[in-house]
Amino acid sequence: MYIFRTSITTKDGGKIYAKDYGKRAFRIWIGPGPEPVKSN
Repeated sequence: MYIFRTSITTKDGGKIYAKDYGKRAFRIWIGPGPEPVKSN
């Protein structure tokens, strides 16, 4: 399952905001297994 967040925190404690990259949100995979491969 994907979740969408407007900001993410890096390992060193810094914050990255999606609006700084021209996006509304970051898509993050949260699930029991690895991220699924996109198929066309």
